[in-house]
Amino acid sequence: MNTSGPVTSPSSRFAIPGAEFRPAAFWFWNRIPGEDEIRHGLAEMKKAGLGTFMIQARLSLPRRDYLSPAYLDACRYAFAEAAKIGLEAVIYDEYAWMSGHGGGRTVAGADHLRERHLFWARGEAEGAGVGSDGQLELTVSGIRSGFLDFLGEAACDWIYEGGEARWDDWTLVSALAHGDGANTVPVEAKILAADASGCRIAVDAGDLTCPMVTVFVSARCASSRMINYLLPEAAQRFAETVYAPLAEAAEAAGPGIARAFFFDHPYAGFYGWHEHCGELGHSLLWSDDFGRSVAPGDLLALVGCVGLETARRRLAFFADHARRMHEAFFGTLRRWCDERGFDFTGHELLSHVGQWGLRGGLGALDPRGMPGVDHFGLDAFRTVTAVDAADYGSQLAAKLGDSVARSNGRSRCIVEQYSTGREMARPGLAGQWDLTIERLRAQAIRHTLLGARQFLFHAVYLDDGRPYSANDWRANPRFDFPPGLNFQPWWEDLPEVFDEVARLSAFVEEGEPLRPVALLYPLAALWQEGGDPPSAEHFGWWAEALARAGIGYDVLDERDLERGTVVDGDLVTPGGRYGMVILPDAHILSAAATIERLRTFLREGGRLFASGRLPDGLSNGLPNALVETSVRHLPAADQTAVEGFVRSLDRPCPSLHLEAAPAWNVVARHGTGWRLAAFNEAAEPRMLQLKLGNDAMLAELWNPRSGTVSPFPLPPDERIELPAQGLICLEIHPDARQRGARPGERPRAWTPALITPIELASGWEFRAVGAGDRFVPISVTAGWERQGFPNHSCAGIYRRRITLPRLKPDQRWDLVLDRVAETVECRVDGHSIGRRLFGEKRFALETSGEILVELHVRNTGANRYYADTPFAADPPTPSGLLGPPRLVAMESR
Repeated sequence: MNTSGPVTSPSSRFAIPGAEFRPAAFWFWNRIPGEDEIRHGLAEMKKAGLGTFMIQARLSLPRRDYLSPAYLDACRYAFAEAAKIGLEAVIYDEYAWMSGHGGGRTVAGADHLRERHLFWARGEAEGAGVGSDGQLELTVSGIRSGFLDFLGEAACDWIYEGGEARWDDWTLVSALAHGDGANTVPVEAKILAADASGCRIAVDAGDLTCPMVTVFVSARCASSRMINYLLPEAAQRFAETVYAPLAEAAEAAGPGIARAFFFDHPYAGFYGWHEHCGELGHSLLWSDDFGRSVAPGDLLALVGCVGLETARRRLAFFADHARRMHEAFFGTLRRWCDERGFDFTGHELLSHVGQWGLRGGLGALDPRGMPGVDHFGLDAFRTVTAVDAADYGSQLAAKLGDSVARSNGRSRCIVEQYSTGREMARPGLAGQWDLTIERLRAQAIRHTLLGARQFLFHAVYLDDGRPYSANDWRANPRFDFPPGLNFQPWWEDLPEVFDEVARLSAFVEEGEPLRPVALLYPLAALWQEGGDPPSAEHFGWWAEALARAGIGYDVLDERDLERGTVVDGDLVTPGGRYGMVILPDAHILSAAATIERLRTFLREGGRLFASGRLPDGLSNGLPNALVETSVRHLPAADQTAVEGFVRSLDRPCPSLHLEAAPAWNVVARHGTGWRLAAFNEAAEPRMLQLKLGNDAMLAELWNPRSGTVSPFPLPPDERIELPAQGLICLEIHPDARQRGARPGERPRAWTPALITPIELASGWEFRAVGAGDRFVPISVTAGWERQGFPNHSCAGIYRRRITLPRLKPDQRWDLVLDRVAETVECRVDGHSIGRRLFGEKRFALETSGEILVELHVRNTGANRYYADTPFAADPPTPSGLLGPPRLVAMESR
């Protein structure tokens, strides 16, 4: 987070990365810890290689304890102790999450700050619904939050006083008679009755010529602890109630100890009701002040068609609603932080979380009324960009985070990574105690190559909870989006991984990325269409295909296009320079200036690719020949077509391409040369094809595992084999004399010798660490979970004496573990010869004769924490050696 430290050389910063590059973690507090526990927890985080921590009060912490004197004393002590050992602190700003409520403190004694929503109902102006007195009666009833229902009873107790929503202060906003087109007529209406669950409205339907009536009403949730994000005074009270005491705790521990506040997913409500209708999927956050600026026809345009004006009215409404919400909440908090010298960061609702498509992560929700969707506009209020990521597949988060940061004059981002059970067919809260260090590392590397500066893990636990109970498992810290990193058996292996990720981040920090493609963020289309619109899907196809192909790109906001210029056929914006622009079903644009900028771009030699629908008038005034040569339109594209098109694109120079695997990489200009990084996520070696375009290149290998920099001889065919899970960082320069270095000799290569491998299938003993000191015989054809240790989640030690046959001087024996779960350290005669945490598990045995081999294997926490729960695997998760080790003779060449 802190980038204001002493100036260091690139290589020294690479060898010893600062906190801004080191992974961070939430520290879940389910109770107030004592001083000894705080010191131990911080020391463990430091030892693991973390650079930053954030204390996060979870729902298992009683609300009365949040911000209590004891809680603030514990925070103060944690901040001071962290400073002593060189850990950076960031202040997480909420009780649990959904920033703004402060555990209910913000609205306590200030009911007017509680969330208020707009609801609507529709009826026929003629027919059975109209009484003999000409009155049409409409109702709003059965109001529910599907999002909170999904989170369960504990969430309702957390958000609502008394555990349920109760509504009051019902207000009539507008009543309109209308047809299918633009003709609308205001009608008289009044609220007949209202209670905590809804209201009844009477509409004067006499003599109406329009067939339909729509009524809009607003109400305040009297029991909600959530605030109204449209009210600046709500954010101000949140700052005074929550930010101020946390800042005082940090400042009392010492100046500059905590450098930023972190907000988390402000939540504006997703309420449905029995009479809900129209194209807006949920209720809408509302305030009387905002309502005075809204014309009745604008409201009708949100939920239906008002003729040719529908798109314009809808776009204008959502743009104004988002602007007011961002300014009221984020603007108020940013100014508060600026006045006190804190950075301001955090992330909003990301409906693409865990996905590439813009609505695939929270597809059941319509986020258009949330403090999100306009991510570029919101990011202008942050000093450091942060995004959210779910589970362990590749996804959009880091790429979009880096892009919005660049659009606002910064670069790269923080990626918060959490685990749900969905990937493993479990309930979300049950998480992934079976997460392996290989999957964690791969995700952190992907995020870093796609644009993350810092990987923020969710989370380190204070304790590991209690045994499962069907009645209250959701409130059990053990099942609070696990894993708790520090309760994974492989926790002690993390320093190696976290050092590597931090060095990779420091390496790609330098230089300007080569990203010749701009992918438009179709904000106007997203505001126009609810549900899962084609623009959201098309965007995901392009974003994923470009990333997997290893073609550099940025996501651009429409406002970037408007303020960009065209230079030598390239579109130049504050974030980069692009020769190609992609429109993903961007059939609606917010401003005429955008269309004109695209036309200028094409006239000056740029290329435009589009899928789905095109915006009206794009080719107006352009010669047909120019359109035919510079515009490629895929009107009926699907994901396969987009992927094929991306594969056909010319690659810039330099470029990297990983054969038969996703080409996660970075190519960045650095001084007179380039920095290149690539990752092979596959389980097998893959060939990395370099396209450098200059035979006179000098290369250096920056090794992120060791922190060393050494000459690297580039192969004549520019092909490098990357091992399974292999990561490579190269710096290349066109002229060796500038560096005064020599290419160096090729490293010694080892290949299998013509000697039959020796299978070590018998004679092994095993001890389950923490379960006694006795070694017992064990088979290595199946894991220990099938041999009397079904719930053992910790280290297990395999040992065996081995007599190594004598080899020639240029030969050696390698011990190869073809199947092992999960991490393994090999010790020979009591001395460690290394750990293997991912990829191939192979150890070089630089000795001969009889040796004692010990294999210290660490599995995951799954078999312990899921035992006797509905989430347990059957059979238990494989652990330890799953196949016989082999001795393989190798020879050098």
